[in-house]
Amino acid sequence: MTEPLIAKSEFIGLENTVNLTAGGETPMLVSHQQAVRQFMEDKAGGENARCLLDQMIEVTRNQCAQLFSVSPDDIAFLSSVSEGVNNVAYGLNWKEGDNVIVTDIEFPSGILPWTRLEDQGVEIRIVRNRNWFIHIEDIADLMDERTRIVAISHVSMFTGQRMELERLSRTVRASNALLLLDATHSAGVVPVDGSYADILVCSCYKWLLGIHGTAVFYINRNRLPDFEPPFLGWNSTQRHGGWPQPTDFQLQDSALGFQPGNASFISIYILNNALDRLSEIGTGRIQDHVLLLSGQLREEIQRLGFELMTPKEDLHRAGNVCFMADRLESIRRSLEQENILIWGAYGGFGRLRISTHLYNDSRDIEQCIAALEKVVP
Repeated sequence: MTEPLIAKSEFIGLENTVNLTAGGETPMLVSHQQAVRQFMEDKAGGENARCLLDQMIEVTRNQCAQLFSVSPDDIAFLSSVSEGVNNVAYGLNWKEGDNVIVTDIEFPSGILPWTRLEDQGVEIRIVRNRNWFIHIEDIADLMDERTRIVAISHVSMFTGQRMELERLSRTVRASNALLLLDATHSAGVVPVDGSYADILVCSCYKWLLGIHGTAVFYINRNRLPDFEPPFLGWNSTQRHGGWPQPTDFQLQDSALGFQPGNASFISIYILNNALDRLSEIGTGRIQDHVLLLSGQLREEIQRLGFELMTPKEDLHRAGNVCFMADRLESIRRSLEQENILIWGAYGGFGRLRISTHLYNDSRDIEQCIAALEKVVP
């Protein structure tokens, strides 16, 4: 019997509930309540409070740097992955004839910002999946000397496939293109070496056990030493001229320049607490735990005859197991009536997704499969 790595009692809302929705939303740690209280106490201190809030930003940047094996100076906190992708779309200097490569199973935030560049003559090239699998060779076939960006998720929210990051990075960089990696469905579950990416974005309200309002934004300065933020605000500067010279300023010399305004401080306090808890366990243990449970789940879903979308090999998957089925919403609701939560077609994606994380155990898998057996056609 596989036990949780964090007891269910340490989360809000897991009593008498099987939560298999980490790919959409994770439940909140009980200890987040203390993190919120600490934020409220710190915020009450007047001007000195801002120093405490800024200190928390620096502590959490260092935590993220350790998680992604990069420098904290190259990390900023934006409001969302969408904001991060748009920073790249509007921040690079584009020329007519340039192209961007995306996949057909990418989340809209990784695709839609590039459509604003089509009026400038920038082409969007789409890698088509083959039996729900994205082949790195197919990405390479679409690349040429005018490819500026390959934008892709490390782990797919749609199929559950995990890309081979080092191999993907070598392929993209061989043509001097830039790899924009979305680590939303991998960070906190499997190791993510951010140095293989040129830009990395990551939501924090899923596998990282945080909340909405904060996303990690990483710029690889070895690859992009001159990349400047397209949007500016007071926080973008390390010096400005004040009222005597209001248009005089000097940009931040770190990735914080991409954060024009204040961060969502309350979200940062919660993320700090979440990363503390995750680091106590370690990504290696979490990966082993999640791959074991998701592997068991995948085998059982295959036995039931559903069309699997997630690869079998550990190398090519993480915590998401995705499959096609008729009556998607009916199946999701049937399981929900038994207090088993999975993710359906929310957002217009026509498949079912079951996600295992560190608070799940073998009993969760058994109950889920037993419920699915009742709805097999």
